[in-house]
Amino acid sequence: MRSGQAVYHPTLWRTCRALMNERRLACLSVVLANPGLSVGEIARMAEIPENQASINLRALQARGLLAARRDGRWIRYDAEADPLVEHAAAVLQALRLEWRRCGDTGQVMETLRAFTHSRRLTLLGFLVRKGGATHEEIAAGTRISRQAVGRHLETLRRTGLVVPTKGGVWKVMARRRLSGLKRDLLDVVENRCPHAHCS
Repeated sequence: MRSGQAVYHPTLWRTCRALMNERRLACLSVVLANPGLSVGEIARMAEIPENQASINLRALQARGLLAARRDGRWIRYDAEADPLVEHAAAVLQALRLEWRRCGDTGQVMETLRAFTHSRRLTLLGFLVRKGGATHEEIAAGTRISRQAVGRHLETLRRTGLVVPTKGGVWKVMARRRLSGLKRDLLDVVENRCPHAHCS
């Protein structure tokens, strides 16, 4: 039987997966800094073909991160979260703050990668609730196979979100040691972010 935790925060991981695209992030960063631009203007500023900008802007709109409005023959985009899309406001605000802090797309993508799988979010949520657990306890508590737990813990470790202790207990990294985007997305996982529309 499939565990309910296997689909932990479906909107969050799917949105992070959709954002794992350099052109998409380039378009979003342009709109965040310059609201109300047309597709052609966004394409020029993001330095990508207009047809690719249009495709990626529509993908961001589908995830609830952008709002489009018609202005004569032009379609203009603003960074406005769709209130009907769970976590859209929280993710958009987290990205807005991260670009103000560092503006490093490579660093943003590295952080997003950790949040692009439902099982990784399940593991993070479990570790936050328990305060720490062994590999075996995590597998038993989440009903995820030991092999999959091992793979996802390694991804989270490489991203700096979790750390193993000498006693074999895995813990979420202390918040003071996490980057702003990691803290903000972890808040969404914990349903603690003030900008989230959580169910």
